[in-house]
Amino acid sequence: MNIIQQKQQKINGVIETFDRMIINGYIFALQNPRLFLYYLIQNNIKLTEFNKFAEKQTASLCSNIDNFVKENNVQIQYLNSPKINKDELARNEFEKSSSKEGLISAFSTVEVCKTMTVKPNRLTQKLEVTSHYTKCKHYYLYFNDYEFGWMFLKIQTWFPYNVQIYINGREYLSKILSKNNIKFEMYNNSFSYLEDFSKAQELADNILNQKLSDSFDGIVGKINNILPNIKKTMNHSYYWCIDQCEFATDINFKSRNDLSNFYKKLVETTYFTFSSEDIYSFFGRNVKRIGTFKKGEIVSDLRNRYQGYRIKFKINNNQIKMYDKGNNLRI
Repeated sequence: MNIIQQKQQKINGVIETFDRMIINGYIFALQNPRLFLYYLIQNNIKLTEFNKFAEKQTASLCSNIDNFVKENNVQIQYLNSPKINKDELARNEFEKSSSKEGLISAFSTVEVCKTMTVKPNRLTQKLEVTSHYTKCKHYYLYFNDYEFGWMFLKIQTWFPYNVQIYINGREYLSKILSKNNIKFEMYNNSFSYLEDFSKAQELADNILNQKLSDSFDGIVGKINNILPNIKKTMNHSYYWCIDQCEFATDINFKSRNDLSNFYKKLVETTYFTFSSEDIYSFFGRNVKRIGTFKKGEIVSDLRNRYQGYRIKFKINNNQIKMYDKGNNLRI
């Protein structure tokens, strides 16, 4: 069934673009033991002096972040558990001044992470550079960014200073629409109204051609004051790669009722009709080889949430979801 053709009289338009994106930033030179040793040598740091050096670096980084936050008239809130919903806290703060651009909220917390350190080798009886899992202080900085809209940056304050950036494709597109004078209204991370779907889709498609790494470099450059020395010594900065990414199609109906009248039946039919072979093919797999698929499960999941019904098909970490959000059918 082609929903767009069948329901075209009740549909305003369709918009396809990115949704949730998590981008990780790594300084490769500080991830590799040999290159990390080279970094220490170039900075005249003996292995016996590593802890003092690392503590000094961390103190400098934390001080720089503290000053950055203070200069933006924001107070850092310490969270005693990494499970606390930081996005909710930040959005509550944003509601007090929804027109504000720039830094909105800042949090610090202690989390498990992989770090570079110096430890004695029992076999050689010598100190050596190695990596291990431990806990260290992390900062979460939430922004209403001029370019990306609602986003956050997370930074690890001990070597190798890994960074994580979250941006939302709908938020990002809303900023682009505003700059191009295209009127819109948003509801819960979706466009309930778009003045020009064709022009909006053209702008959304252009996101694929943007070199976002330059923008990420600019954001982290304000935060990590140790980075200039790393770039000077190792001749490179952060390498950005996508950790998680969602791409969503929103079919925008003229009213919530136009969608609700058939959506429940669509979900139930989908849930009881699609077989494992169908789900396997959704992810581009060779259905003839389904008998050899050993890793992970093929999952169909249907839930009635407060927003409406959501159906999800899943293989390992890859998912396809369909749900109703206001007057949008999102896939």
